[in-house]
Parts: sequence; structure tokens; C-alpha cells
Amino acid sequence: MENKPSGGRFIAALLFFATTAGIAILLLLTALVIWLSSVTGSFIASALIAGGFFAVLALLVYLFAIRDAVEQIRRQAETVYEVAHAAQTGYEWLAGKVSLFLKLREELQKK
Repeated sequence: MENKPSGGRFIAALLFFATTAGIAILLLLTALVIWLSSVTGSFIASALIAGGFFAVLALLVYLFAIRDAVEQIRRQAETVYEVAHAAQTGYEWLAGKVSLFLKLREELQKK
């Protein structure tokens, strides 16, 4: 039998990795803003420059890499909604027919 690592260890390691990577990115961005503030002479201007750069970068990533996937997910969600609506309509129709049948049965049993 093979000894497989537990899923909990993997998740813990993945969370630790993501946390340390996030901290590293924040520290690098802080260093970038501090360096830019020494170059520009203004902390606010350096924060705006760095923020603007990453906003443009995020927009480019969205436009060229993520937009199609988001659109596909939206279409799939619409399909799921349409199927759920059709199932609800079918259930309501069937419930109405069963209710009518039960009422008829009760009336026939009374007579």
C-alpha cells in the first residue's frame, strides 16, 4: 500500500504558501512605493504611479486572459438559471395536476 499524504497537510501547505507569497508581494510593493517616493519626492505621487500601473496591468490581464472565461461562466450561469426556471415551471404544473387529481378523488370518495 502506498502512503498518501493527507489532504489536510496539502491544504495547510497551500494556505501557508499563499500567505507568504501575499506578504512578499505586499513588501515588494511597499519597497517600490518608497523607492518611487525618493525618486519623485512625493509619497502620494509614487503611490498613485504604482497604483495606476497595477490598475492598467489588471485591466490588460482581464481583457486578454480572463474576459472570455468570465463570459463563458456568465453564459453557463444563465443556462443553469433557465434550466432551474423550467424545472420550477414543470414542478408547479405537475403539482397543480396532482392537486386537481386529489381533489377529484376526494369528491368521488364523498359520494
